[in-house]
Order: sequence, then structure tokens, then C-alpha cells
Amino acid sequence: MIGQKSALLLENRHPLLVGLAAGLVAGAVAGRSDKLFDRLVSKEHKRRERKVRKGSPHQLAGPHFAEKILGRKLDEEQKKRARLAFSVVYGVGWGLIHGTLRQRFPKLSRWGGLPFAVPFFFACDGFIAPGLGLSPNLRRIPWQPSLKEMGNHVVWTAAAELVHRLAARTGGGR
Repeated sequence: MIGQKSALLLENRHPLLVGLAAGLVAGAVAGRSDKLFDRLVSKEHKRRERKVRKGSPHQLAGPHFAEKILGRKLDEEQKKRARLAFSVVYGVGWGLIHGTLRQRFPKLSRWGGLPFAVPFFFACDGFIAPGLGLSPNLRRIPWQPSLKEMGNHVVWTAAAELVHRLAARTGGGR
């Protein structure tokens, strides 16, 4: 009985920490899936994608924001660090959003988080990235790279869900 109470206490006390961890782990896993899924996109589709944007929103966002903040162009090493910093901020931010939403709307965590993953893709790649000037809208991008990106969002969400579920089992969060 005491073990169950302390586990419940931990679960209720650390949902933000679990959300942070989920976002960081999910980002690392999605980084690997991106490399795997990239092999499935043909050179022709990548060439067509490069006609409408220089890279994926994830590749462009870090340097874009760093250059705006610093007010100058970055060299290649600085761009690499800016990409890493953006990945961490993205993982932490979306980890907290995902954790909060899945607590409030438990149905979002069904099927490995698929009900969250698909809207997550459309929010990021369909609205946020075009709204910030990082990417054109989805209609201008070939469907194959977009499908790859959706796959990355599904993997990200599944990994985040796994962290939440493991934390709930061990008493570390919801």
C-alpha cells in the first residue's frame, strides 16, 4: 500500500519532468527515423523539394532564428550548433505541449499517440513553418517528402508516448 501511494505521489508531482524527458527522447528517436525515412524518398523528389525550399523546416529553423537574434549571418559551425539548440528547444517545447494535452485529453494517447501525431504534423509543417517563412505550404511540396515528415511526427509521438507510459509504470509521471 505504501509503495502504491508513493508511486502515485511521484506520478502527480513530476508530469513536467516526464514531458521534458519525453520530448528529448522523442527528438533523438525521430532524428534516427528521419535518416531511415530519407532513404525512401527518391532523388527526383528531393530535387523537386529543393526547388521550393532549401531544406526541411527543422534544418532551417535553428539558423534562421539564431541569425535573427544575433543580427548577422552564421558560419557553418554556428549553423550546426543552432540546429542542435533548436532541436533541444523543439523537443522540450513539444514534449511539454504533448504531455499537457495527453493529460487533459487522454484519447490523444491511444494507438501510440496517433491522434496527436497527425495534427502535430499539420500544425508544424502546415501552419507554423509556413507562417514563420521556413517553408512553403504543403501544396507546394512533393507528397513524398511530406509523407516522410509525417512519419517522423508519428515516430516522435510514439517515442514520447513510450516515455510517458514507462514513467507511469515506474511511478515517475503520467
